[in-house]
Amino acid sequence: MSPATRSSFSLFGVVLIIFVAISFATNSTLARISYDYGATPLSVVTWRTALAAFSVFVILKLWQVPMVLPVRIRWTAIGMGALVAIYSYGLLGSIQHIPVALAVLTFYLYPILTSIGSWALGQERMTLRIMVCLIAAFIGLGTALDIVGSFNFVGISMASGAAVVFTVILLITNNLVAGQDSRPISLHMLSSATVIYIMINLYVNDVSLPSSVEGVAAYIGAGIFYAFAIIGMFVGIAKIGAIRTALLMNLEPVASIVLGVILLDQILTPLQLAGAGLVIGAIVVAAVGKDPKGRKAGSGP
Repeated sequence: MSPATRSSFSLFGVVLIIFVAISFATNSTLARISYDYGATPLSVVTWRTALAAFSVFVILKLWQVPMVLPVRIRWTAIGMGALVAIYSYGLLGSIQHIPVALAVLTFYLYPILTSIGSWALGQERMTLRIMVCLIAAFIGLGTALDIVGSFNFVGISMASGAAVVFTVILLITNNLVAGQDSRPISLHMLSSATVIYIMINLYVNDVSLPSSVEGVAAYIGAGIFYAFAIIGMFVGIAKIGAIRTALLMNLEPVASIVLGVILLDQILTPLQLAGAGLVIGAIVVAAVGKDPKGRKAGSGP
């Protein structure tokens, strides 16, 4: 492949991941809109996860990617589907209580939490840069969430819980399925999470759907943007690698802030914006310089 061709592939990957980050933010924003018209976090997360699982299945079929996994890895991935279900519900549920931007910002502590977890497990050494970034991120998050003002315990607990569970997913994945193609693993995880959601819906016997054209459009759009983001992330990683993908994915909180203002009229104060900027900056600095052969950080299913 010529240098010019590699450069064009790299540019395509960068642009694609930028759209992926915006799509993840859009899916959360549309989910919040659908709540106003009668949908619930459970109904939205069931729809978007099922659509994502089906989309990944179709794409892997078209790409002729083997979907059969070794027995141990297959059951590990299926089991982790429960964790996927928990973190996804936690993140979408949190936006019922706090602005979308703050929920996504809180969730995006997971790269730093993963570094701490990797250090505790002996997978990665703790550096001064990570420690400084950790302190800065929590100071910024406290400022953005307005802890001394309108702090919402339920919303923040759900979003931070989602970050912790997603951190566990990354640590388990890195420890047990290293070297394995992540695409069929993600398919098993998404499929397992979908089955769990369907069973919960059947148990509670209450599939709440939006009751207006606007609500239905937002509901459908949330699933479409989420499925596109999942597929786009796979393509982007193949084009530019996991490390650069993870860095660009930090645009999601920024996109959430912008979309919150445009579509939801959720305006953050200048002090909150400064706190959000500190968190995003800390995450980016922590990720810069990661060993490409080490942990593959990034947004997941």
